[in-house]
Amino acid sequence: MSIPGIISVYLLHAVSIVLLCHSRYSRRTTIKICGLMAAVQIGVALLAYLYLQGKVWVYAVFLITFAILIVEVFWLSSEGLAKTLFFCMTYVQLFLVITYLAGMLGSWLFDSDVRATACIRAVLHMSLLVIYARWLRDKFEAIRREVTEGWWPVCLLAVLYTIYISTVVIRAQAAYFHGVEVFPFFSLLAAILAGYWVIFNTIYYMRKAVINGKIELQEKILLQKLEMMEEAERESRRNHHDFRHHMLNIAEYAKNGNTEELLVYLEKYCTEVENTEPLFLCANSTINHILTVYVSQAKKMGIRAVCDVGVKEEIGINDVDLVAILGNLLENSVHGCLESGKEEMYIFVRIQAKARKLSILVENTCRENICFENGMPKAIGRKGIGVSSIVKSIEKYGGAVDFECRDGRFICRAVLLMQF
Repeated sequence: MSIPGIISVYLLHAVSIVLLCHSRYSRRTTIKICGLMAAVQIGVALLAYLYLQGKVWVYAVFLITFAILIVEVFWLSSEGLAKTLFFCMTYVQLFLVITYLAGMLGSWLFDSDVRATACIRAVLHMSLLVIYARWLRDKFEAIRREVTEGWWPVCLLAVLYTIYISTVVIRAQAAYFHGVEVFPFFSLLAAILAGYWVIFNTIYYMRKAVINGKIELQEKILLQKLEMMEEAERESRRNHHDFRHHMLNIAEYAKNGNTEELLVYLEKYCTEVENTEPLFLCANSTINHILTVYVSQAKKMGIRAVCDVGVKEEIGINDVDLVAILGNLLENSVHGCLESGKEEMYIFVRIQAKARKLSILVENTCRENICFENGMPKAIGRKGIGVSSIVKSIEKYGGAVDFECRDGRFICRAVLLMQF
């Protein structure tokens, strides 16, 4: 490999990682780290270029720079081990395929000239990055956001593919692609593509299951809201039917001068009418539906519920994601109150929209022995409800969430960036 080829390949690796990696750092810091690691890789390759030759150079440079790449990716990545490793191995495989194709074309067209081969590889590499950034990135990002579990099987398969294809490509590169056999390589590539078809088909159904879970929760809330509205309508009809009788009673109290009894009767009547009126807590219909459903549930179960909501009709958050976040938080808060075993139970919800940020606070009575794992509450004796869905939906809007248990109170705080 020529010196310009060495420099170009590791600079393109740096650009690729900036595009592909969900970094835990700011974009500026990420670019600096990628530039630093590219410089280290270039330095290693140039030193090997000066002191090593032939197959030893190819194998040594590949192993060392590959190890640096792995360290870099895991240093930057904010995702889990399996997901990070899967996307890293997939990228390495694509790069190795590009390297093999460039080597074959360089061997056929330019008699394995290293400069020409490096140019072909750089063009193919940049073309792949452009295709990804323009047409594929949104689809991959959607998969990464929505699918939170089940990555280990596909990750292990990607690792095995990487080991297999790297041995084929590096051996061919060590021989400067002289005498490479096209049919075995493309047979291997076809097998890998078939494997990835299975992988992404599996991921598609994993993502579909996640989305269906959110939709099911939304349907559940809407059905409960419909039942509440039907019940309120029945009560309203009953009150309207009884209105004439109430007026007769009021008139009788007034005729007899029973002022105190009349006031007591009127107070009871007003309370009964107020209880049949549907709750209206905020202008945003989705948030209002979710809150009214769970506030009504809480009151039926003896839980005091207080809401402080200040949001407009449009807040730039998808309805399905609102259900995933707020619906799961409130369902968990009801479960938390009931599991606490305390006589006095309460739920407090505060939702505010300010400076293009939506802040959510949900506080509720809870038991004392809540366990946490990696900052997330861990349910005991039942399956946890939607914590991962809450976190991923919030991260989708560039937000953050934290959970805390203090003095018999469970507190969740979340902030999302509103998208208009």
